[in-house]
Amino acid sequence: MPVDGPVPWPLVEHTAAKHNIYNRYLHRWFPIILSDDSWNEATYAEGFSGPGIYAAGEDGSPIIAVRAFAEEVSNLSKKAKFLFIDDDQRCVTMLTEQLTRAFPQRPRSLGMMPVVIRKGKSEDLLERELDDLGAWGAPILAVLDSWGNAPVPYSFLQRIADNPGSEVIVTFKPQHFVRFVDDLGDGADDVFGGDRTWRQASSLPSSEKRQFILTCYRNALKTAGFRYLLDFELVDRRGDALYLVFGTNHRRGLEKMKDSLWEVDKVFGIGFRDPRDSQLETLFEFTDPELNPLSRLLRERLHTHGPTLVNDLCDFALFDTVFRPQHVIDALRPLVRSGVAVLDDGTRQIRRRSLIGLAPNTQGATPR
Repeated sequence: MPVDGPVPWPLVEHTAAKHNIYNRYLHRWFPIILSDDSWNEATYAEGFSGPGIYAAGEDGSPIIAVRAFAEEVSNLSKKAKFLFIDDDQRCVTMLTEQLTRAFPQRPRSLGMMPVVIRKGKSEDLLERELDDLGAWGAPILAVLDSWGNAPVPYSFLQRIADNPGSEVIVTFKPQHFVRFVDDLGDGADDVFGGDRTWRQASSLPSSEKRQFILTCYRNALKTAGFRYLLDFELVDRRGDALYLVFGTNHRRGLEKMKDSLWEVDKVFGIGFRDPRDSQLETLFEFTDPELNPLSRLLRERLHTHGPTLVNDLCDFALFDTVFRPQHVIDALRPLVRSGVAVLDDGTRQIRRRSLIGLAPNTQGATPR
């Protein structure tokens, strides 16, 4: 819906951190995709693009995206297409002006870098405009910063998942999402691909409802066809959260997005939270990662799956948590020291002790 208030608006901490992640990822995505001989072009598409600038002059994500392509791709035979959609005419007008300001001389010709800006609702225009651009059949990165809007149509996510080399980023405020599915009722089934499980949230306590619906949405994206997901919450010190989910079918894409997350510049007052952590502990200092949430997740994994190779736990961290594989060894150490888990140094298999109250293990190996 059109912005309720002036345009442009101030850059909030959530958005500053999110854009830092986008910037780092796009500086990886464009050169990787366009150095592949399989592709001669790629498309970056935003469904809620905004005006391209914030109240204090900070760049918006459309400017960040075009600049990443211009700075990273030197092969003049490779094409990048850009599609920006917003349903506020003020944003559409201002974005056109800001792109001209940021790039007074085009980085590429119109033929090699078409830029399309449209006014309208993302759910109505995005797929059709990608059709008109001839984007399908080559990689698309669809960024859907819905903020307080309803999540995007499930059928579109399915088509992105099925399109070669393509990925999606969806963001929204969890409390808005919960309100959306509560208000829409049966009509929200389509958001979850027709799965009615989300409706069980209505019988849950308020404290559990949000987490349950987020899990249902994550499962829906998996069912839509994305092999790998990375999802986490950007949280300020007041506890206000922005949920971000990244879907890809390429392990390398997942690794690079996770690198972008953990290398992000620190933004005062913003931390990251893994939605799977039962204690919802927020990570505010990435220079010295707080690994208690990962230790808890690994402990639960050992409890449900039994003896597990350390390498398999590294894959679990990559595919099913916000953490990197290299965090696993450090997260296992307190479990071994406290006697919660025992490591067989020969097989590199680790298991959970059956009696948690036993004295700390002094004979088992320490992970290294």
